[in-house]
Amino acid sequence: MRIEENFARQQALFNARFNSNLNNVDDSAQVTKDDTFSNALKKAIDGTNEKLVESDAATNAFVRGDDINIDEVMIKNQEASLCLQFLTQTRDKLLEGYETLSKLQL
Repeated sequence: MRIEENFARQQALFNARFNSNLNNVDDSAQVTKDDTFSNALKKAIDGTNEKLVESDAATNAFVRGDDINIDEVMIKNQEASLCLQFLTQTRDKLLEGYETLSKLQL
């Protein structure tokens, strides 16, 4: 249940930040290198990759017989799975938005 709550909290934080950024758009504002959409997307991909690597490492450690609980392994696997699901949903929404924009006639 903790993982699902964490995912819901992260999704709510993302939505709140996204909506606040939409409300604070200023045409004269300069976008810094850290504030670009591509950097935010890259951070999300890197974070997901990190979770997947941690999950694989925990699984391998458990299989080798290292001192790690099955609970920790399952939690890491679920965190990685949720991150991957979130990233997949984000990709799908981006593609849907792109398709919508490409169908618009100017």
